[in-house]
Amino acid sequence: MNHSHTRRAALLGAAGLLAGCDTLDGILGTRKQPLPGERRTVMRADPPLAADSGLEGRAITLPSAQPLADWPQAGGLPGHAAPHAEIPGTLRQAWRSSIGYGSAYRQRITTGPVIAGGTVYAVDAFGEVTAHALDTGGRRWRRDTAPEEDRDGAVGGGVAVEGGVVYVATGQAEVLALSPEDGAVRWRVRVPAPTRGAPTVANGRIFVVTVENHLIGLSAEDGRRLWTHRAGAQATIPLGLPAPAVEGETVVAGFGTGEMAAVRVTDGRLLWQEGLGNAGATSLADIVGITGLPVIDRGRVFAAGLSNTTIAVDLRSGRRLWERAFGGGNGVASAGDWVFAVTGAGEAVAVGRNDGRIRWVLELEPTPDGGRRRDAARFGPPLVAGGLVLVPSSRGELLQIDPAAGTIAGRVPLSAGSTLPAAVASGTVVVLGDDGTLMALR
Repeated sequence: MNHSHTRRAALLGAAGLLAGCDTLDGILGTRKQPLPGERRTVMRADPPLAADSGLEGRAITLPSAQPLADWPQAGGLPGHAAPHAEIPGTLRQAWRSSIGYGSAYRQRITTGPVIAGGTVYAVDAFGEVTAHALDTGGRRWRRDTAPEEDRDGAVGGGVAVEGGVVYVATGQAEVLALSPEDGAVRWRVRVPAPTRGAPTVANGRIFVVTVENHLIGLSAEDGRRLWTHRAGAQATIPLGLPAPAVEGETVVAGFGTGEMAAVRVTDGRLLWQEGLGNAGATSLADIVGITGLPVIDRGRVFAAGLSNTTIAVDLRSGRRLWERAFGGGNGVASAGDWVFAVTGAGEAVAVGRNDGRIRWVLELEPTPDGGRRRDAARFGPPLVAGGLVLVPSSRGELLQIDPAAGTIAGRVPLSAGSTLPAAVASGTVVVLGDDGTLMALR
């Protein structure tokens, strides 16, 4: 994999502004000498989260675990409500492999891996797609998605597998269909603006969100554009944008504006919209945007925003059912009667699906007594598997949370830190490190 200096230089120039308006996850890179002058906080103080004392006797139980053969799209399914996955009782790293370039100061892996037909697919920080054997980690093929006339870099992208086709959305404003056998390009089409997240494929259609806050519906057969839904404009767009969630005839998308919209699958007609932020942001605490996957589960939509808000909405009517004052870029996981979240403040939270009441709050990395951490850990989205809530960490470990007790039951060492969504299939948990290291646990 030989990228030219021109490609690197172009990426630095094109992505620099995007990195400057990055999300609360933080800009990756070396620490610089602080400028002189008075320091004023830009993080608004919010009341600490606390468990609802009225729920102390309410037990958390999960649905029975199911064996999953595939995890073909972001979130496992088009609606992102993956079932409670069956995995072994003890996890150990079985193999590791590199997908290419990882996240750095001005480049970013923006999506996690997917699994289909015994193959793991992932996209690196330059938009290159790799396919690896699930059993051994051996690389089967690599595909550079950059068009021939423009080899000067890209920022991230994402992948989904449906109907024997690998669909890729890229940071160079393209959507491609690849052969799962060798990565050969079956077709490629331009879209009006770059994407930063994975596509969702359902009902013969591909759905992508662009950095211009457009939700686009394409034909899965040939990439022909069917319709476009336009959300509001926003000056600062997070590097990662979530894959839309689809159930039946409805697609739900989150945008960099903090808007969440439900539209019809067939023609993109707006059904309802909600807001998870204040577009007139004046501090980091006011930064808006939805970067975690919205989840559609049994007629309800759950979503978390960077504006410190998590909501539940009725899928059909758009009526807000409950709202809680925590959020972040990781989205949520829904299982049974409970919704699990990892907040931007580094806390895991369990809330009731029906009423949003908080059952427990767990600080994932407690602050040392009498001080503050200068290098606080960052965390990835929660995943429910093997009777546990799994959370990847930038510290190079997979946290195993006991959902009944709200405590950390174990820590699985990883070869690299990760803040990306994990995937699970065939009893194997696949984690993608921020540095581009693909790891399998079983």
